[in-house]
Amino acid sequence: MTAANSSKYKYPKSFWVMCLGAMSFFFSFNLILPELSTELRARGGADYVGWIIPAFSISALIARPFSGWITDNLGRKWAMIGGCLFCIVAGCFYPWVSTVTGFLVVRAIHGFSTGFTPTGFTAFTADIVQESHRGRAMGWQGMFNNLGTTVGYALGALIALHCGIDWMYYISAALAATAWMLFMSLPETRKPAEKKEFQFRLSNLFFWPAWKPSAIMLLVCVSLGSILTVMSDFTLALGYTNKGLFLSIYIGISLLFRLVSGRISDKVGRAWSTAIGTFAQVLSMAILIYMAIALDHRNTMNCLDCKIPGLVWFGAAAVFYGIGQGFNAPSLFAWASDTADAQHRGRAMAMLFMSLEMGIIIGGLTANHFIEGLGWNYIGIFAVSGTAFLLGLILSLMWIQKRRGPASAGPPLL
Repeated sequence: MTAANSSKYKYPKSFWVMCLGAMSFFFSFNLILPELSTELRARGGADYVGWIIPAFSISALIARPFSGWITDNLGRKWAMIGGCLFCIVAGCFYPWVSTVTGFLVVRAIHGFSTGFTPTGFTAFTADIVQESHRGRAMGWQGMFNNLGTTVGYALGALIALHCGIDWMYYISAALAATAWMLFMSLPETRKPAEKKEFQFRLSNLFFWPAWKPSAIMLLVCVSLGSILTVMSDFTLALGYTNKGLFLSIYIGISLLFRLVSGRISDKVGRAWSTAIGTFAQVLSMAILIYMAIALDHRNTMNCLDCKIPGLVWFGAAAVFYGIGQGFNAPSLFAWASDTADAQHRGRAMAMLFMSLEMGIIIGGLTANHFIEGLGWNYIGIFAVSGTAFLLGLILSLMWIQKRRGPASAGPPLL
């Protein structure tokens, strides 16, 4: 594709419909997230707050091998709409459970949604967008995903406050139903192929050509499991009333950087982009560790006059984290799709998403390990996340190859 044609490239209408469906999907399950720790504590589950994210992610991880097979053999739409149905069921059942066990079971059911839907719509994007624009397409897709997540974080607490917790859950289910209808309107892009019987073999569970982006994905998602678990409490401990402050800032910044990062990823290579992203997130964790040390000193010494680094530091940590997410996510998805042909793209995406879920599970269980009474050992949590980012940075630098040539030369199999 020439430079002139590249500038005039138009994404298919179905791509934008898919993006709207993805936004509604992410809006749905993130709407309830800021209130879940409070909800579980209200049911007597204070000791199990650290399991809110892992219970969700373990189910998603279990679903990944099936989602890859379904995506490649039955079609992209089956994976997309199947995940939405789990969201709808979970949203309707949350208000009716009154025990800790019941709550975590519904949470696990909810997790199957992200085991199916993202695998389907990521493979769909790779199918309908030319390779030369794949990184940018993943950036657009990620922007819509993050927009849904951001709005969900921002509105969830407001809906719970003004309309009640039950309505928050039902609205979540309605948003999932909206995503389901949008996905149903999409054309099927899976190329006709002989249907293959699903078998539990390593060759089905893992797509080894995608191991490099999958390894980095696991490392960068360790912090995501921890951040989603503890950041609302850390924000309150710093004296801010908005539980979603950090999350809203970082996701907003990530939205701004995704399109830029997609272009960089397409031009210079995936590993360069992830190197930039992981470096930014190392800086973010360093700032959060500094703030956690100051908070711990004030609490331990009962020093009311001891100052904690203020909003500028907290905002800077969120900004660096958002820059990292903005570079890492579209680059890793494009990198994984580069390693597979259309017939195996679902398995490549499934392997990447399995790594994502394993990273989130490790991060969530790490947070659970650092529970101290009704609080957290924030220094330990952020230190583990920072170490994971540092390892991701080292791997990215190791796997950087020559500057990517023209798009017609084909995608780099980094």
